[in-house]
Amino acid sequence: MSRARIGFDRYTIEHRGYSPEETLRFARERGFDGVQFLDASTIDESLDPGALSRFRRMADDLGLYIEVGLPTPNPGRWARDWGREPSVEEVVAVLTPQIEALAVLGCRHARIYVGDRHDRFRGELTWEEQLAGSLEVIQALTPRLIAQGIRLAIETHADLTADELLGLVARMDSAVAGITLDTGNLTMRLDDPLSAARRLAPWVVATHIKDMVLAFTPRGLCWQARPVGSGILPMPDILAAVLRAQPDLRLSIELHPRTYDLPIYYPRWLSFFPGLRPDALASVVRLAADCERRYAEGSLDRPETVEAIPWPRRDLDGLAQSLGYLRSVVPHLLDSARPLVATSATVPPTPKE
Repeated sequence: MSRARIGFDRYTIEHRGYSPEETLRFARERGFDGVQFLDASTIDESLDPGALSRFRRMADDLGLYIEVGLPTPNPGRWARDWGREPSVEEVVAVLTPQIEALAVLGCRHARIYVGDRHDRFRGELTWEEQLAGSLEVIQALTPRLIAQGIRLAIETHADLTADELLGLVARMDSAVAGITLDTGNLTMRLDDPLSAARRLAPWVVATHIKDMVLAFTPRGLCWQARPVGSGILPMPDILAAVLRAQPDLRLSIELHPRTYDLPIYYPRWLSFFPGLRPDALASVVRLAADCERRYAEGSLDRPETVEAIPWPRRDLDGLAQSLGYLRSVVPHLLDSARPLVATSATVPPTPKE
């Protein structure tokens, strides 16, 4: 039986303006086991060790886990804020105090992301250059991360494909290499969600758990996040694959509004995915067709219907629905899960905690 604990990412309710402490109390009152925060500065802007220690104690007193991320290691994204491309050393200097803050908070892994859903397509730096720059920063930070016992959990953040993420992890020191699996984002980068989850599972140390739907548009596909268990993903199979590899994994629900455009009918857009697997693209299109069938029969609401409801009127119901689904499904997953299939050709060696 899985020993996974279920929490949520603060981003889901960030619009409500709760302080970090209020967010912890919200989690406890609503039956969650923990909260994931973007980075330590969202807990205390000054990264004061005393304030961070008090926050850690509050979470412990409430019986909650806390997970805390790091800002991106991608120099290309920092260049957009600074108006110039920073050196590796400058990015390292920004991230180092954040790593020290993670140690104060007692975190043993940190969720990070490389880019957003647009960065692959930007003209200033190619995606390959952004990946290379990110790896340089990560390698420069590795001694400090090892000294603090912290692993980087790189997210499937609507940026990296599964193959790209595995390639990046394979070039990192295994002592610091990890993955944050966002279940809903896999299809956004044209990955077969179940196949990708199975290949990534040995490295997963953190999660964003969400469901999703797709719909056909004149440009290709529309993507939308949904509460866990209410979309088109094979959630029991995905969760079983990951929990079989990581039985103590924390499941952090992350939900948000907005629909995203996937213009798969345009060869130029597809050309930004040089490693695109035809079978993976076919699986994504098949999921979209399944959604369209369910829209037609009335068993699934169309994205535009859901999006017409303001997010503050559906965030809490979405969290409650997701929590209820996971509480009912997760305890039984490992009993029926099939063995995880992984080969050295697709997945690096399983890391040691």
